[in-house]
Amino acid sequence: MSEQDYLNAKAMKINKNSTINEILSAYPEAKRFFNEREMACSSCFAVNFDTLEKGALMHGLEVNVLIDQLNSFLKTLPTPIASVQQK
Repeated sequence: MSEQDYLNAKAMKINKNSTINEILSAYPEAKRFFNEREMACSSCFAVNFDTLEKGALMHGLEVNVLIDQLNSFLKTLPTPIASVQQK
């Protein structure tokens, strides 16, 4: 992932209508988040069209809680030095 792609991904607003594929494309590290919740999203055929809401429902999770947890997880990821310098 290029630095610009990484910076663009950081601007992504995750909501219940975000597809899991969009999230994984923007944040490849999110694979670990989903795996820790026994959501094998990266290997599921539905990843291309299922929304976060549908994925949560399929796994018996509350979508708003999942979004909060995902956003908290994403905040722990390292930020490229260049993006810090641009602020």
